[in-house]
Amino acid sequence: MPERNEAFMKQIKLGLIGAGERGANCYAPYALKFPSEVKFVCVAEPLADRRNTFGKTHRIADEDRYEDWKDMIGKGYELDGVIIATQDRQHYEPAMAAIQAGLNVLLEKPMAETAEKTKAIVEAAKEKGVLLMVCHVLRHTPFFQSVKETLDSGVIGEVKSIHHIENIGYWHFAHSYVRGNWRNTEETTPMIVAKCSHDTDIFNFLLGGKKCERISSFGSLSYFTRANMPEHATKNCMEGCPHNKTCLYSAYNYLDDREMRQNFRDIVMRTDDREAFLTHLKESPYSRCVYQCDNDAADHQVVSMVYEDGVTVSWQASAFTMDIKRQTKIMGTKGELEGSIDEDQYVVRDFATGNETTIKIHTPRTLHSGGDECIMRNFTQALLNPDKESRRFGAELSLQGHVMAFAAEYSRKHDGEVVVL
Repeated sequence: MPERNEAFMKQIKLGLIGAGERGANCYAPYALKFPSEVKFVCVAEPLADRRNTFGKTHRIADEDRYEDWKDMIGKGYELDGVIIATQDRQHYEPAMAAIQAGLNVLLEKPMAETAEKTKAIVEAAKEKGVLLMVCHVLRHTPFFQSVKETLDSGVIGEVKSIHHIENIGYWHFAHSYVRGNWRNTEETTPMIVAKCSHDTDIFNFLLGGKKCERISSFGSLSYFTRANMPEHATKNCMEGCPHNKTCLYSAYNYLDDREMRQNFRDIVMRTDDREAFLTHLKESPYSRCVYQCDNDAADHQVVSMVYEDGVTVSWQASAFTMDIKRQTKIMGTKGELEGSIDEDQYVVRDFATGNETTIKIHTPRTLHSGGDECIMRNFTQALLNPDKESRRFGAELSLQGHVMAFAAEYSRKHDGEVVVL
């Protein structure tokens, strides 16, 4: 993480569009931690409880809290930038409106629900001359910054191949991609775009912006279907289902004390009142039987890619894992690098000497291995020093990763057809 500059030239003033989990609880806390650097002066959020909770937390006046983002953008606030953290299919309109209003934008990924709209957003920002940063937080983490430095040092030689695993976690997948907001691609975006555009972005970042030339993919929704539903299962776990004490995906498991479950419980409802939580849970989508939802997200997918200079990348995303973590192995002509961002360390092995060096990373204790705080720091720095920082943090590389993810989904739906980029 960059060294802190306590003598900031000015306090950055931001607006927030979308005060949900990502906007309010992942990015905005930076302003509370470093109030001399950042201040949120307005918020747009359709849900009153979220809007007012955020307003009170950040001391935003009632008249500066909006139900509709159009009213906030149209007010003409003198903002240094806005953060857009709405749902996937609600990114394009506010992003384009903010750009046309001359506002710098930090935009949650994926930028939009199609490759065409994604390209349009990036082109609009370029034409308007505003900063567009995308919340590909992984490349901002101390872990991947360190990995990139190691690769650039040449210690493992020329990179020839990367193998990467996105362990989504069985409970995470059920919460987000079976019951939750990303379950249905017609309402949002495909799993490989919504979840794994992080990963395509990381490959591009580590490979120094090399272009992916060809991509193919296989995968399917194979398990979370009615064909695998236990006999006599009810449509809602909390309506007398005979399996609610034995099913791995019982909604009652939200009450489990394991940290993984606690994190997702807060997304369902932030409260310490057990009865209030259970009442809300029963009426929410998160108590539905995972075998009887309207989901179509692939629960496992594998992707193969060929970059310029013949570099190959293989990676897979799977629901069927215990842990939620990313594992990466990078193979070069002089050595190899292997590690996991979620374990805060990686190992470098030298072919010539046989030596093995473990690199341990100091990571801020925030989500995405410090990435959420780091990207806010970098967004702030880019707003303060646009000429110096904008190009480094701009959206062009993010666009490349988006195009790759959309291409992977096209290939998956067309029997692994190789897509030439």
